[in-house]
Amino acid sequence: MGKKILDSKALYIVLSVIIAVALWFYVTSLDGNYDTKSIHNIPVSFVGTDILEERGLMIIGSTPTASVQVRATPLVLAKLTDETVTLTVNVSQFTEASEYTLAYTAGLPSGVSQSQAEFVSGGMGNVTFTVVRYTSREIPIYGEFTGNAAEGYIPGDEDEFIFAPRTLTISGQADLVNQVDHALVTRGGENLTDTVSGAYPYELIGVNDEPLEDLDVTCSEESVYVTYPIWATAEIGLDVRFIAGGGVSEDTVTYTMSTDRIIVAGSKDAIAGIADNTITVATVNLAAVHDGDELHYTIPLADELKNLSGVTEVTVTIGLDPNLVTRTVEVTGISCINLPEGWRAKVVTQVLPVVVRGTAALMADLTAENLRVVADLSEITLAPGQYTVPVRIYVDSVGTIGQIGYVGTDYKVVVALNRG
Repeated sequence: MGKKILDSKALYIVLSVIIAVALWFYVTSLDGNYDTKSIHNIPVSFVGTDILEERGLMIIGSTPTASVQVRATPLVLAKLTDETVTLTVNVSQFTEASEYTLAYTAGLPSGVSQSQAEFVSGGMGNVTFTVVRYTSREIPIYGEFTGNAAEGYIPGDEDEFIFAPRTLTISGQADLVNQVDHALVTRGGENLTDTVSGAYPYELIGVNDEPLEDLDVTCSEESVYVTYPIWATAEIGLDVRFIAGGGVSEDTVTYTMSTDRIIVAGSKDAIAGIADNTITVATVNLAAVHDGDELHYTIPLADELKNLSGVTEVTVTIGLDPNLVTRTVEVTGISCINLPEGWRAKVVTQVLPVVVRGTAALMADLTAENLRVVADLSEITLAPGQYTVPVRIYVDSVGTIGQIGYVGTDYKVVVALNRG
């Protein structure tokens, strides 16, 4: 079968034609036979635009094009297209915004010399273009939420949008750039329970707060990474804790609060972290209060929680057993502890009036001998002189501190300190 193919006249005819055409192209490329070719829609490129930008100028409008006719051998013409032939204009000499007409220069691709190709027409020509003022500036980014949160949740405020980057740089024709006031990212969603985050598109907004459609400016970013919170909400209770003292226990004190519940918002973890769904407003030492006292406290909230109720302060009104008896006892038994080695202390205060409160039965048996006043000198300055020192008072009685005790917390005595 192979022999039949080699003996085929048709095959020899085809091979002869291919060889003849190849030889013709080769010969014509060597013997100086020239042909002419028209090349259309060659884009004109501008050289020196970076220098224009440094001067606050730029070229606007669509890229101009032109056509040329080139004469060369067929092999050279095959290399010349609208992508390999160049038309350039040097614009680095301009210093003012205006419309200009300037000659362009045609160029041949690398590997083709001027001796191999000749521009019959279009090798030199003029192009008209417009130079305008150029500017670049930063604009802020704002956010707008157009969706809704699920029940038990609330969307964040507009100032809680977080953007990366924080601003955009826009550049281009000055009168277009100056129309822009800010960039706006709009986010929606239905029944949201989680923070919105991701890279999102934006639109440019003008000084009249209207979108600017198809504005021919360049922006530093194609999208903006946005984080926007969706907060969980909860109604939580307010409470006060007490420390027994002054003849009053946690079980016998009564109190009222101007408000005992508020609504807060925060992350899911922050809401879940509120122990027993209650916030302790304050811890009150009962030795420091009297019947009818009104105590004012700022509601303490963790930084990650927001108070939606708007109530930031609570008033606690104290109620004590009206059968409690109060007396002032003059105590003379004043002593010192923790005296530094090598020093001696003398109590200058001889009598300290102490207010004592308790049940009538216990107070009836109370005497000055049941009270002791002790000054702790461990923190005193080691220098000779007289010092006012806070003291601790002990009530030696059969009753507990919730049945009988001193009232007040600011008891002090004067102590004279000398070297021993």
